[in-house]
Amino acid sequence: MVLIYTILCILIHYVNCDGSEDKLSTLLGDPAYVQQQLVHLQSQLQTVQVEVERQNSEIASLKQQLLQANNDGVGSTFVRWGRSDCPAHVTELVYSGYAGGSWSGHAGAAANPLCLPPDPEWLNTTIVPDSSTGQLYGAEYESYNAHTPFGSNSHDEDVPCAVCRPKSFASSLMIPARTTCYSGWTKAYGGSLASGYYAQVAASQFVCIDENDEPVVGGADRNDNGVLFYGVKAFCGSLKCPPYVQDKFVACVVCMK
Repeated sequence: MVLIYTILCILIHYVNCDGSEDKLSTLLGDPAYVQQQLVHLQSQLQTVQVEVERQNSEIASLKQQLLQANNDGVGSTFVRWGRSDCPAHVTELVYSGYAGGSWSGHAGAAANPLCLPPDPEWLNTTIVPDSSTGQLYGAEYESYNAHTPFGSNSHDEDVPCAVCRPKSFASSLMIPARTTCYSGWTKAYGGSLASGYYAQVAASQFVCIDENDEPVVGGADRNDNGVLFYGVKAFCGSLKCPPYVQDKFVACVVCMK
């Protein structure tokens, strides 16, 4: 009885609800009044129920939007080195361009290669010859014999690239020494692991050159150097053999999930 009285006091904002016996008797002694407040309580409970259902619907909508955002591959891009297009059906092209970066023989070279767009926009600065700067060059395949992973006619060809965005995947990953993806991942493309020449001064990064690599259309077929992509071989010792094999070119695959 005290519980019902307390609830009624809270819902109808009864003034000076102190739980006294006389007020409780007064309330409970008036069936019409009690019935009125129970109806009022039921109405408020229905209002709360409608609000809960509205909020549950909003939460479900937000979850769906989050799921759709993940399925849209938000924030996930990768570079397809050696190609000017992206894998069909599973990705969309952000832009295609030219591989570039620092000169392979410079001690202060930046390590990472860049995928440069074909339509650069420039800062409003004066062109002044100055050696106290970073320097940006193009990239070439380095292929000296028929055993190169890039194709027998690829030597000194300029390297294209494409920035790709997965259509229905949130993550992308380059896995070295694999031609297939692990379970649960989808293959974007595979190819050959590449880096700079081990004896060159400049640092370099490992990238995955597409197995169907191509040259830049209209690019220079001459030894201009710049960023140089060499096939990567396995060398046993600190590298465990087996499973690795001495002097074999290392594969790579780009996977999405």
